Amino acid sequence: MFVKVTMAFRTPILGPILFALALFIAGCASAPRPDGSGRGGLSFSIGAPDARTVAVAGSFNRWDPNDHPLSGPDRHGRWAVTVPLPPGRYEYLFVIDGTIWVLDPAAPSVDNGLGERNSIVTVENDRNREKKIP
Repeated sequence: MFVKVTMAFRTPILGPILFALALFIAGCASAPRPDGSGRGGLSFSIGAPDARTVAVAGSFNRWDPNDHPLSGPDRHGRWAVTVPLPPGRYEYLFVIDGTIWVLDPAAPSVDNGLGERNSIVTVENDRNREKKIP
């Protein structure tokens, strides 16, 4: 995360709760979601205000970090892309500056069998496609 926060509270539990609430409200992360076009696109986004480039690589593009670059950053430091995906279960990671592979902080993850984790998303087969947690 690219957030630096300094807080002092008398109640030790209040600081972490307020920090988590601030991150939630700010929308620092959003899980992949249908793009609303009805064409089966899934929108991926991540906050990375200091990045020069961001891409999404996964089982849907043979893990090619050049296949789906994200546009951005916007004024909030967010990068985004919509990827047309048929129904199925997909594993993926974001690739920052071509060398740093990171999990999607807003999506569930699974063990990839190599001692690492991959983010995961399932695209449903109906008109109201939405992310499902496996």
